[in-house]
Amino acid sequence: MELIRSFFDASPIAVLFVCVAIGFAIGRIRVAGIPLGGIPGTLFAAIVVGQVGVEVDENIKTMAFALFIYSLGYVSGPSFFQSLGRSTLNLVNLSLVSSLLIFVTIWGLAQFFGLDKGTAAGLLAGGITESAAVGTASEALGSMDLPADQISAMQANIGVAYAITYLFGFTLVVFFVSLIAPKLMGISLQVEAAKYTADLGIGGDDDLEPGQETALRGIVARAFQITRPEALIDVGAFEDRFNGFVTVQRIVRRGRTLEPEKSRKLAMGDRVALLGRLDEVLKAETFLGLETTDTRGLDLVGETRTVVLTNKDFIGETIMAVRAKIDPQQRRGVHVVKITRSGQNLVPRPRMRLEAGDLVSLYGMPEALDGAVPVIGYAVDQGLAVDYVYLGLGIIVGILIGMITVPIAGSPVALHTGGGCLLSGLLFGWLRSRHPKFGGLPPATALHLRDFGLAIFIACVGLGTGPQALTLLKQQGILLPVLAIVAVIVPIVLSLFYARYVLKMNPAIICGALAGCFTCTAGLNAAVQAAENETPVLGYTVPYAISNVTLTLLGPILVLTV
Repeated sequence: MELIRSFFDASPIAVLFVCVAIGFAIGRIRVAGIPLGGIPGTLFAAIVVGQVGVEVDENIKTMAFALFIYSLGYVSGPSFFQSLGRSTLNLVNLSLVSSLLIFVTIWGLAQFFGLDKGTAAGLLAGGITESAAVGTASEALGSMDLPADQISAMQANIGVAYAITYLFGFTLVVFFVSLIAPKLMGISLQVEAAKYTADLGIGGDDDLEPGQETALRGIVARAFQITRPEALIDVGAFEDRFNGFVTVQRIVRRGRTLEPEKSRKLAMGDRVALLGRLDEVLKAETFLGLETTDTRGLDLVGETRTVVLTNKDFIGETIMAVRAKIDPQQRRGVHVVKITRSGQNLVPRPRMRLEAGDLVSLYGMPEALDGAVPVIGYAVDQGLAVDYVYLGLGIIVGILIGMITVPIAGSPVALHTGGGCLLSGLLFGWLRSRHPKFGGLPPATALHLRDFGLAIFIACVGLGTGPQALTLLKQQGILLPVLAIVAVIVPIVLSLFYARYVLKMNPAIICGALAGCFTCTAGLNAAVQAAENETPVLGYTVPYAISNVTLTLLGPILVLTV
């Protein structure tokens, strides 16, 4: 033990990486098929390691939290601001009501059982699985006019309560949205999801691993030779016959390559290259003639581009309506092949409604994509460069916002680093979505900063909590797990009935929305598996973006009101 202690004393930074490594190894352990997760694992590891008594520089803790909370806001910014529209009114309504129910429930439990401010905040962070509340509540405690030893004890209680209640709250949300909620609503999640999918139009599921792609592509390029007299029409009339779902990309006539202008008339013996939906291309074959293997002069270079939806005219509209709004010449030869929402792949269907921040994958010829992409939004930068000027400025702005104090009931109240960087992250992320030519922060990098910053911050919390952990466990015992279950079951059941009978939302959408309200991505995955299609994802994005903000800000509010 002394050898370990001396090593950590010699290099305090090393203990953080030890906790992260052990924690993420613990996080791979599965309980009822559900992994514990790296962040709770890191906290467990840090509390145990912290028993030897290790001090970590507070500046490291503050910097890690600033990186985490800013990145959280930056990732959520576009969807947070742009989702506040009429098309998502019910989801916004449910998110706010759910956050209010969560606050009232935990505040009531704290009053009834006499919980201190730290334990109440830890119950919020753990039971509702909102890790960011650990930092915002801890900062709020640190600014209170209380004895230093009392503040230190309550800050330690946040970490211990979070560690104990997280597993219970996390597991309950996962099982509730996938199994319990459908039973309470008296429906089959598979049946309701299938009905909703059918209403959106025909389409298959996309359940591929990273790096995989379907071998039977929905959008294909084929070469045909014209042998039927009824096909001797101009290119525009031919494409209109197939509603634009098939386009002529190349024409070769007696060895010469011709531009496929809409007024150009097809001739007997022409070889043509078609691009379009597989089912429509097969219909075109029966109209034109036989497929040919002679592709000389017909070579095509296809390209897929991922575009972030920012066009306000398209937000909340169905894919079918958006297609009708775009000039046919601008969308000629461009096909939507995939939509990604909150990291989940969705199969495009005619009546699927688009949301702000959707990642739309377009396939077509490069010159066609050049015209179509700006109409929808902006192409995701495939580069890895980070604009550190923009990143640094964003965090500085957040720190300055956090320093602003406002007197409330005679006491100075501030957002501190956590609340300030969350707001600046939301703002700077939104500005980047509106003006994508500056402020580069690739999504993968932003997610890495978020997760790494949170892991280091949680390790710092656990190491500081370690010595007081046993004391709180002796005081509370079995009470904390019970409170975690109550803190989840009361607001989630009331939210369910509110969504079902007041807002009259679709049951499959409700299950995804509840996972978003409790910021539980694992719950969404469980609902998707239970539904056997991606329908719950359609209800997840807006509540997740809003609840990440509201629940994070509930930490300081609990501290000030309990």
